Amino acid sequence: MKRAKTLWMVALAVLLLVAGLYAGERRGVPAPAPAPARTAVEEIVLVANEVVEAFARRDGERLAGRAHPHKGVRFSPYAYVDVEEDRVFLPAQLRHFWDDATVHVWGHADGSGEPIALTAAQYVERFVLDRDYRGAGSIGVNVDQQRGNTADNAAQAYPQGTRVEYYVEPAPGGGAAAFDWSALRLVFEQVDGRWLLVGVIHDQWTT
Repeated sequence: MKRAKTLWMVALAVLLLVAGLYAGERRGVPAPAPAPARTAVEEIVLVANEVVEAFARRDGERLAGRAHPHKGVRFSPYAYVDVEEDRVFLPAQLRHFWDDATVHVWGHADGSGEPIALTAAQYVERFVLDRDYRGAGSIGVNVDQQRGNTADNAAQAYPQGTRVEYYVEPAPGGGAAAFDWSALRLVFEQVDGRWLLVGVIHDQWTT
């Protein structure tokens, strides 16, 4: 008897709840709106933030998970992308990026023309983590800020790519401080609905 009474009370409570909701709709009380879908720009910036965080944490596994499986990731130390000479790493290599003791030539230093001969970990410290881009003053999508005198050919080098630029403003003051700016551009291509990293471009004032 007690069990039947309990079930009857539960059923009554459910009916009253449904009736209350229906009455609320009749009185014009709006139902909760669904969360708005992310825009394409918001989506790719979130993915780019994941990549920046992977570099900051020296997380090769996480970085490899965002890399293009066939094209890999090309690293360019300056704004000009040399599609023939810039080093490219496939996901399997990126997983061990910070453990690889091999010294690679990544291009030539601006000014001196000396080869940039560094391990992968050393390269990242100099040309990816030279600033904390997680706190960049501005983030833009396909709007590179041309500040230096090195040609920026990223749009031509990656015709199918979308670029996310992290730009760090120069320090306040005149003189040399005005040239103390830096930018990191991450290039992605969309494959089966996923944004995959294909390029990492570092930019700064060059003489």
